[in-house]
Amino acid sequence: MDNPVRQDVCFPEITAMYDELKEFRRDIHAHPECGFETERTIGKIREFLLSHGVAEKDIDTTTSKGSLFALIEGSEPGKTVALRADIDALKMKDFGGKPWSSQVEGRCHACGHDGHQTWLLGAAAYLAAHRDFAGRVLCVFQAAEETGQGALAIVNSGALEKYQVAEIIGAHDEPGLKKGQIGFKVGHIQAASDSFAIKLIGKGTHGGRPHQGVDPIPAASELYQALQTIVSRKVDPLESAVVSICYFSAGMVGTYNVVPGEVQLGGTVRTFLPELRDLCETTIRRMAEGIALAHGLTAEVDYIRLIPSVNNDKEMTESAIKLVTEMLGEENVNPSIGPYMSSEDFSRYQAKIPGTICRIGIVDDEHKTPLHNPKFDFNDEVLPLASTVLAKLALSRLAK
Repeated sequence: MDNPVRQDVCFPEITAMYDELKEFRRDIHAHPECGFETERTIGKIREFLLSHGVAEKDIDTTTSKGSLFALIEGSEPGKTVALRADIDALKMKDFGGKPWSSQVEGRCHACGHDGHQTWLLGAAAYLAAHRDFAGRVLCVFQAAEETGQGALAIVNSGALEKYQVAEIIGAHDEPGLKKGQIGFKVGHIQAASDSFAIKLIGKGTHGGRPHQGVDPIPAASELYQALQTIVSRKVDPLESAVVSICYFSAGMVGTYNVVPGEVQLGGTVRTFLPELRDLCETTIRRMAEGIALAHGLTAEVDYIRLIPSVNNDKEMTESAIKLVTEMLGEENVNPSIGPYMSSEDFSRYQAKIPGTICRIGIVDDEHKTPLHNPKFDFNDEVLPLASTVLAKLALSRLAK
C-alpha cells in the first residue's frame, strides 16, 4: 500500500509530486543530521527549492546557523506569514530495517522531522508556482529542535524582525491519530520543560565508622520522597505538572566500605502554567536546602528553565479548525487534542508573535510505533495532505 491519503482534497499539483516528495523524505531519513550540524540537509532543501521556483536570492542559510529560510512573495504586497518545520534528527540508533534506514551510526530520524521538512517543501513548491496572493510566506526550516536551541537561535538572530513575520504556523506528526486525521488545541498543547540537578555534599568516611563522617545518602533518600509530594500536595488536582527524578547517584558500584561524600540526583519538571513553573522551582530549592540543613549537609541546586510551554493562539487555531474541518469533515478533525507533557521549542516563536501548531495523524497498520523509538518511521502517505493543509493555512492567514 503506497497511495497518498485523501487525494480528493489535496492540491493536484502536490499529489503529482508524491514520488518526488517520498524520495526526498527517505533520502533525508537515510542521512540524518543532529543539532546545528545540518549542512547536508539544508543543501538538499536548497536544491529542491531551486528546482521548484524559489529563486537563489530568496533562500537564506546565513541568518541562523543550521537553519534555512525561503521567502515566497505573492503578486501583491501584504503581511508575512511563516510556516515552520524542524529538520534535525536524534542521537540514537535506527532499528527500522528499511532500505532507507539511517546510514549514520548513532543518528536517527525517530521523531518525523524528515517528514516535517518534506511536507513544508511540498507547500513551498505549490506556493512558489501559485503566487496570486497578497503578502509573503516565509518557510522556516529549523535546526536543533531536539536540543531546544534552534528556535531560540532564530529568535535571537533577529530573523522574525528581518522578514517582518506577523504570524507563524507549524505542524508535527502524531502517532496518536490515524492518517488523514488532524488535531488542534486552543491554548496550551505542550508543556514547558525544565531540568534540575541537586548535589548534597557531606563528608565521606569509612563504612565501619559512619559517625566520623556526614552521610548524604539518608538525606538524599528523604529528599527523593519529599520531591514526590510536590505534585500530589502542592499542585491543584485540576491542573497538571510532572516532577520526575531521573537519576540518583551515590558512591561507586562494588565499593562496600566507603560512605560517599556526596549524592547527586536530578530530573525533569513539566508544567503548563507559569505560576506552577515558579512553584516547582521554589519548592525544589527549598526542600533540597532545608533537608540538607537538617542533616548537616550543603546543598547545591542547579535549576534550568529550558523551553516554555506551547500556547496556541485562540483566533488562529479556531480559524485553522474551521478551515480543515471544511476540508476533511468533522470525523477527521480533533479540535482539542492533548495536551502533551512533551516539549517543543515552537513556543519560542509564540513568545514573540501569534502562532499555532497542529498534529497530523500518521497511524495505519504499518505505522504504529511511538516517537523517539528506534523502529519509528514516518508515513509518507500523509505528505501531500500535510503540504496542502499548510499551504491553505498560510493562504487563509494572508487573506485576513
